Amino acid sequence: MVRHQNRPPVMQGEIGFNAQHAPMGAFMSFTCGCPDAAGGIGVEIGKPAGQNIFVGVKQGDRTADTPIRCLPFFRDAGAEASAASNYDVENPNVARAMRGLETISLADIQRRYGWASDSWTLPETPGAPGFTFRVLTPFGSIPEPGTAWADVRAMRDALIPAVNATLEIDNTDGDETVTGVFAIDFVEPGARVLWHDEAGDRGSAFAYKRSMGMSGRLTDGEPGETPMIFQQWAVADGLQSADPVHGLGTCGGFCFEVGPGQKRTLILGLGVYLEGTVTTGIEGRYLYTRYFAGLEDVLETSLVQFDDRQRLADELDQSLMSSGLSEDQQFQLAHATRGYYGSTQLLDVAGEPMWVVNEGEYCMMNTLDLSIDHVFWELKHNPWVVRNLLDQFSARYSYHDRVKDRDGRSRAGGVSFTHDMGAYNHFSPTGYSSYERAELTGCFSYMTQEQLCNWVLMAGCYVAATGDEDWLQKHKELLAACAWSMYDRADADAGVMAFDSERCGSGSEITTYDSLDESLGQARANTYLAVKCWATWLALEVLGAARGEGDEQTGHSSGRCVSLADKIADYLCGCVKPDGSLPAVIERDNPGYDSRILPVVEALVYPDYLARKLLQRKDRPKARERLEAAMRHPLIGVLGKHALTLLDDPERRNIFEDGGLRLSSSSGNSWMSKIAICQFTIRHVLKLTAGNEAVQQIMHDADHAQARWQTCGSAYWASSDQFIHGVAKGSRYYPRLVTTVLWLDEEPAPEAPAHPVYDRSPEAVVSGAGLSGK
Repeated sequence: MVRHQNRPPVMQGEIGFNAQHAPMGAFMSFTCGCPDAAGGIGVEIGKPAGQNIFVGVKQGDRTADTPIRCLPFFRDAGAEASAASNYDVENPNVARAMRGLETISLADIQRRYGWASDSWTLPETPGAPGFTFRVLTPFGSIPEPGTAWADVRAMRDALIPAVNATLEIDNTDGDETVTGVFAIDFVEPGARVLWHDEAGDRGSAFAYKRSMGMSGRLTDGEPGETPMIFQQWAVADGLQSADPVHGLGTCGGFCFEVGPGQKRTLILGLGVYLEGTVTTGIEGRYLYTRYFAGLEDVLETSLVQFDDRQRLADELDQSLMSSGLSEDQQFQLAHATRGYYGSTQLLDVAGEPMWVVNEGEYCMMNTLDLSIDHVFWELKHNPWVVRNLLDQFSARYSYHDRVKDRDGRSRAGGVSFTHDMGAYNHFSPTGYSSYERAELTGCFSYMTQEQLCNWVLMAGCYVAATGDEDWLQKHKELLAACAWSMYDRADADAGVMAFDSERCGSGSEITTYDSLDESLGQARANTYLAVKCWATWLALEVLGAARGEGDEQTGHSSGRCVSLADKIADYLCGCVKPDGSLPAVIERDNPGYDSRILPVVEALVYPDYLARKLLQRKDRPKARERLEAAMRHPLIGVLGKHALTLLDDPERRNIFEDGGLRLSSSSGNSWMSKIAICQFTIRHVLKLTAGNEAVQQIMHDADHAQARWQTCGSAYWASSDQFIHGVAKGSRYYPRLVTTVLWLDEEPAPEAPAHPVYDRSPEAVVSGAGLSGK
């Protein structure tokens, strides 16, 4: 039964944007929503598929000579001939590809966008039937493979590589028959009928070769009623032909007639199935192949599971609507969720599960500086995948290096981790990524220091959230080696990173902000990375305390390595500029010295997360005390003053003209996933919106602008991360925006700051008196 209550509200503003509708772990998306653009079912590609989607209704029965009014989810081919002209080359009457179609204007459509549903409604008007097309993408926890192999039903429910959709036509007030249509033109040959059950309730199904397809059946009709199927080069031919299935046609679809006074709903399953080995370097196959026999099984099951999947989608929609987030924030989280799952891949490697998140349009596998940002989502939904990633990096994608000082002299280095595990389904050789190369100072150089921080912070978040003592003991020596590696890369007096990996050759290390200028691109002496190193030392202390080795030290088989957290914090407090901001790069002769960067506050998210999770678990009191002490250090006041200085800047150097946040004053590049973390730290950790209407307004305006970046600046590319002046220029079709899940953990702003009050005068901050209260 198709239900309609508690639907998300009708969207206001721009509604013509693509969304990735994706199952979990299948690296598949059904993409649609951008007008006059192709989409459809894409598998293992970092962009929308190139298929035309036809969703619509026509007045009269299927053979009536009336136009099919369709949602604008196809390329406007104009007078372009259909592929039939390749066969009948001299026939001037060969049907045009888009003959008989009428595109519905977006102005006439209502779109509702929930956490797990996306719907388009054409309201009924006199003489013109209406309809609702709805795509469902429910998600949830995935049972841990290895502990749930035998629970076939649970695994089939979680891992089905398909999404559902419905096309509903309500003709109860009509006085003549209307016809509904759903079809996909795969453009290239290879479409085929899988089955057509005219007598039963199994419905019908099409496939494109062996990899993808769609199934459909009718509800609200007579028992056993089945949609008519067609396969032609043009939709109109499919509906009007006396022999509607032509094996050479590239466009397959369903149509159904709805008589006066009737209502019909076509339920759809849109799925994929890739059999056999799909990766190289490490040979893996999709884990879902353990639980599904083939594409036909997937498509049939997608219809059988429909009621349960719709119920879950409705519950998720309701959960987000009652979350307390604003509509702009709800949209960003819902959009991000789809982008994340569209990049996920759960493999079976020699009988063991392997979780992979592909890096959007770049298709790099398990990029570590994305993995650390995904950790907040994954620990909320599937904690075991974080452990899976940590173990993959430690076993195959770690390495040992030496470092060089500014004069090129070699020094001890230590363990670190690669930027990624490979790209385009090819796993890189052990100890190397697909991205990092020597002799560079910008994009594609090594990220050795930051990836070391990322792995440690992931480990800290995982243990704090799960209390997994067995994993902690198993990796005791590796964590100690990480502490020594952190120590040997740092300046002895300041504690901040001072030495580049020798893997860089004559080049130098960069950060995850790889395509930015020196303000965030350079790793050495970068205040963003310095605060991240401070947070990493706190995580190492927490992990050390969990092993009973003291609150402020980490263990090592050859001795004890003293934490540099307080040394870094003290040093940064002495680097404050007269206006109360911190330089982006602590080198006065560096162009980045004068840049103003919001991500200096980004790493505050980690000690906050660690403390919250340890408090929820009600254990490790000494570790909590250490974190609380660290968050009372004057550094927190310095970071609060820094953020306020940037946000209150009369020149608005860190705010775009539309109100979106600008991560660096010296670059037009901004990543929305990183902005989301900064907003979380500003609102929740530093509590700068409490009692400050100006900052509240800045955050509100930023949420609104950044939602428009997705709907307007990335209309074709769906969920995208990297924007230049509000237009998606890189990191498109991307998973990392799920950092917005942090917003669900924010408490409403109190009347007065719950955190120590910040003295906004530069003199107070420079003198170290930036905090009042305890």
